[in-house]
Amino acid sequence: MSTEQHDVDAYGQELERISHHQSEAIAARFTVFQALAAVGIGQEQADDIVSKLEAGAAEHPTDGVLDKVNLEIVG
Repeated sequence: MSTEQHDVDAYGQELERISHHQSEAIAARFTVFQALAAVGIGQEQADDIVSKLEAGAAEHPTDGVLDKVNLEIVG
């Protein structure tokens, strides 16, 4: 196999991996919105909560993200 063919294959595999993770992230985001709606959280507040979760996950990917987010669901 030529180096060029290997590079093309590796690039395609990486694109497939990224696409898979993006699909999983979209599905997870949708699930969170559904769960928040099910407990009576409005769309605007849900957007705020999900934004905080995503920001926390990006900033601290291995920390307890939920510990860093003030969900304000109860009360």
